[in-house]
Amino acid sequence: MFEHNQYVPIVRWRRGEQKALQLLDPALKNSMTPLIEIPPIPWNFKDDMPEKTIDEFLEGIATKIRASWDHEGPVLIDALQVCLEDDEIMQDGRHPLEFIIDEIQATGITAIPVTGSQRGVNYQQAVKNILARYNDGLCIRLENNDFDALAENINWFLQFFNITPEETDVIMDYKYVDPRYETRITRLVVGTISTLPHLLDWRTLTFTATAVPEDLSQISTGQDGAIPRTEWLIYKKVIQFNVKRSPSFGDYIISNPSYGDFNPLTMQMAAGIRYTVANDFLIFRGYSVRSPRHNGWGQAQGLCERIITHPQYCGQHYSYGDDYIYECAKGNQSTGTAETWRRVGTNHHLTLAINELSNLHAASTTC
Repeated sequence: MFEHNQYVPIVRWRRGEQKALQLLDPALKNSMTPLIEIPPIPWNFKDDMPEKTIDEFLEGIATKIRASWDHEGPVLIDALQVCLEDDEIMQDGRHPLEFIIDEIQATGITAIPVTGSQRGVNYQQAVKNILARYNDGLCIRLENNDFDALAENINWFLQFFNITPEETDVIMDYKYVDPRYETRITRLVVGTISTLPHLLDWRTLTFTATAVPEDLSQISTGQDGAIPRTEWLIYKKVIQFNVKRSPSFGDYIISNPSYGDFNPLTMQMAAGIRYTVANDFLIFRGYSVRSPRHNGWGQAQGLCERIITHPQYCGQHYSYGDDYIYECAKGNQSTGTAETWRRVGTNHHLTLAINELSNLHAASTTC
């Protein structure tokens, strides 16, 4: 389906990420296959119940994906987070994963179901149904608990779904990786690749991870800081090991893998912008957006001024996100909201990651 120089970002299907993908340079989409992760239904903390029913939450999802992706390439769909209760069902009787895949396929986009060992019986049956209906194969998402009994787990998937490696995409997802253990994790990844059954036969093979923490408390409010892009550093080392099969690269963009239960009624949010550079996530932090003294999200203009004067700023014309940062710094764009800066940071990151990966495999230089 794609080669090892393809980028496989894990895209949280929220409005900021949706718009960031839509605004990406169309030419760059040729080098990307997104894994779209459907998030859990937001919780209404006031009434202590979900904000929407499953039908309401998934209404129009295919139209949104079509608008954001708008490309002939396939997408990978993981609906685990919205199906944590394995008995979740749509009003028409379909499993939510089947509904999502059916709706996307109807728009002309090939949608490949993602499964893994953490899914329930009904989820796995839904994947079987999708395989029988579309015959587009599936994606297995291996996680930390799968690597100890790798051959056994792989064989279970192949037998249960009656599928061959040639019809299967494999993602080795290490989720959060602590920068302190970069060398150790690199060896683990190399070891996993070397012991992966049917190594040369899988349709695609991808390594994913992120060093973005659950919160940014390690960087004081009002200060600038940096977090190593450990996942990217690991990937570059893995490639240098000359493993028998080089994996593709994926990450969680500028997010952490966890879905925190943040109560917006009590949460204290500081203004901040995440800006990805060659080997780091640069973090530009302001102060509480609830503090009148600090002008809420109006602080973003000052944060943007700090970004465009940073020596690793890629320049106004590098991406939509970079142009927005530049114009905001000059007072020509809205200082926005948290969603705005997730859109801006995500769009810049996608652009940088695709260019980096292309340059890495072309033995060239980057931005």
